[in-house]
Amino acid sequence: MTQVHQIRRYAAYLKGWCQAFGEHEGQFAKDESTSWLFADEQIGLILPKGLNKKLHREVLGKKRKSPILTIRPDCVCVGKFHHSFSSSTDMAGLSKLIKLLNTSEEIHLYLAYHFMYQRGTRIITFSHKPPWSLIYKEIDPMQVQID
Repeated sequence: MTQVHQIRRYAAYLKGWCQAFGEHEGQFAKDESTSWLFADEQIGLILPKGLNKKLHREVLGKKRKSPILTIRPDCVCVGKFHHSFSSSTDMAGLSKLIKLLNTSEEIHLYLAYHFMYQRGTRIITFSHKPPWSLIYKEIDPMQVQID
C-alpha cells in the first residue's frame, strides 16, 4: 500500500547557513554508509561524501517543480538521485523515519549542522518543528511517497 505525505521544505537565505541539530542519539556509520541521528521530534541523516550534494540539488534545489521523494524498503529515490540501503542500521533508521512521517503532525525538511561532526557536514533534517525563520525561507512543498 502506497502512502503519500506532503512535507514543507526550507532553504537558507544565505548559502551555508544552518541551525544546529541539537542534542541527539545516533547510529553512526563506521564506513561510507549513512549515519542516523535521533532526537525528540526529529530525525537527521548524514550521507556519505559525494551523495549529500546530489541529494541536496534534488531535494532542496530551487527548481520550479516540487520533487517527489520515494521511500522503498531498501532505497530512497528523488529525481536523478538513487541511494540503496543495505545495513541493519539503515533499515532501523528508515523504519524510524517512516514512523515520523506517518504521524498526523506537519513535517519540515531542512539542512542542519552539529559542532561534533566534521566541518561542512550537513544533516538532512526531518522535523515536526519548523526551522528558525531568521535563517530559512520556505520553498515549494515536496511529496513523499512510501511504498
